[in-house]
Amino acid sequence: MSQSMKRAGVIGAGAWGTALAQVCVRAGLETTLWAREPEVVAAIAETGENSLFLPGVPLD
Repeated sequence: MSQSMKRAGVIGAGAWGTALAQVCVRAGLETTLWAREPEVVAAIAETGENSLFLPGVPLD
């Protein structure tokens, strides 16, 4: 019996963590990205971009 992963969690919303979360989303995984900085969370929620650590990259 095989099981496939359907969810991913990424702790740390710096450039690397944000990019990893984006890869997970594009792979079809339900993804949670945890960020320490409230301004990062707000920016991603409002603009769909991590303007502090990964500017110019639209997030799905």
